Amino acid sequence: MNQPLRPRFSPSALAAPALGALAAGLLAACGGAPSGDRPAAPAGKPADARPPKPEAGHDGALRLTVYSGDYEALANVRAASAGMPGYALVERPLRESLKRGANAMEESPLPPSMDVEAATLVPRTPGVGVTAQRYLAAVSGAQNIMSGAIGRKVAVEHTSGGAKQTDSGVLLAAGDGLTLALDDGRIKVVRNYDSFSLIDNEGALPRRSSLQWTVEAAQAGDADFVLSYPMGGLAWRAEYQATLAPGAGCTLALDGAALVANRSGRGFERARLSLVAGEPNRQRNYGIAPPPMPAPMEAYAADAAAAPAPPMPVERAAGEYHAYDLPQPVNLRNGGSERIALFARNGAVKCERLYAIETGGVNWYTGTPLVLRDLQSETGEVPVVSKVEFVNDRAAGLGLPLPAGRMRVFDGGDFLGESRLEHTPDGADIKLELGRVFDLTAKREPIDFGLDRTGRTMTESFAITIKNAKKTPATVRVVEPLPRWTDWEIVASSLPAKKKDARSAQFEVPVPAQGETKLTYTVRYRWPQDVKP
Repeated sequence: MNQPLRPRFSPSALAAPALGALAAGLLAACGGAPSGDRPAAPAGKPADARPPKPEAGHDGALRLTVYSGDYEALANVRAASAGMPGYALVERPLRESLKRGANAMEESPLPPSMDVEAATLVPRTPGVGVTAQRYLAAVSGAQNIMSGAIGRKVAVEHTSGGAKQTDSGVLLAAGDGLTLALDDGRIKVVRNYDSFSLIDNEGALPRRSSLQWTVEAAQAGDADFVLSYPMGGLAWRAEYQATLAPGAGCTLALDGAALVANRSGRGFERARLSLVAGEPNRQRNYGIAPPPMPAPMEAYAADAAAAPAPPMPVERAAGEYHAYDLPQPVNLRNGGSERIALFARNGAVKCERLYAIETGGVNWYTGTPLVLRDLQSETGEVPVVSKVEFVNDRAAGLGLPLPAGRMRVFDGGDFLGESRLEHTPDGADIKLELGRVFDLTAKREPIDFGLDRTGRTMTESFAITIKNAKKTPATVRVVEPLPRWTDWEIVASSLPAKKKDARSAQFEVPVPAQGETKLTYTVRYRWPQDVKP
């Protein structure tokens, strides 16, 4: 027989797993769809279904709300998929010409990162209602196609007696071979076959995923809708540059921008964008390549003089989070990252620049004094790090909610280092650790340890030697962990001690130019009679 052979599949492909049900049943009476260009409608679409036109809606604007978090996770994403990192809400206005009564609407194809179960289609025109919504998954995998072909006419090519043969008929079952109802009325099982093809698909096996709606209209005419849906593949974080001013004291200029990454599989043109600094809990299945290094401060100043500053986003409260609404539409191309100014430069933020030694203490607590002699904090060579600290308040020249991101610090045109900044509210302290200092070195050594179980006391002594190869003197802030018990007292020290918190003491250690200073101290711990170490 010479039957027209359509898509061909080899039996070896049957081992491929099914990649999704052919249709997920009825959802809520609402739906969603992505923006961007659409290819031609798939075969088998309802006769009166028309793709809606993204022309006008409640305000005629595509709206995109992107949440912070997952920005770095998108760096490893090569293709859009369901459950991918990132989170955004899409609101897209549509206009559709409806006839009176029942109408069919469809959106296809859908971006793979779209959460179709949460999609909604909301009419904005009186007298129009959405009565049903369906999601159809694109056919994928030979077994999936076999299941969808049952009850349809197929052509099966096989070898019989050394000769090629083709049988056509209705596919009754697919498992231990293919069971066909032939055109002459016979039932035939073909166990070893070369390929099979659907003679008439009739849209039973959709090639692309789609959302379909049944819409009732009281009268004919144009109707406005808003399609809303969440999707993955979009994320953002803040990118800050702090430039320290020359001279005595410490002031810095702070610039803030938002980096928005789109790996969703769909681009967005002229979107009204809101960036939310917050990470709401959500059910997940779950670094972008860094942007070019910003120019030093002098180049920023030159650019500012050449062109007026762009309008800044409007910051507002958004539930338990902070949102930044951009004043003008933006384009977010798929596979790209967009840099957007977040707030105007703050040119004179008061700060403190310091050197610090912060050795790690014992990071566990048993509820009793730690009396083992060898249970000590870090000893030997310890790093001296450079830090910049300031308060996020108006008195310091700031006082803004600062979204989480990366803070990069320059000394004029010289890069000092970078630090992670968490979501920081107005009034919070900001402490940036920037890197290890080249010309300052330190060594921490235990000197003595004593335990008096009868007197319920324990003493421990340390020496920290700091050397300065600079041609100028330096002061190093030494924070010492005191982890053995909560009741402690510095009973002897070569420099004044200050209680930093319940488990650490702080010393300010001056070190002369091209010289060294040795800090020594003894701490005594006490515990009550009812505590047994």
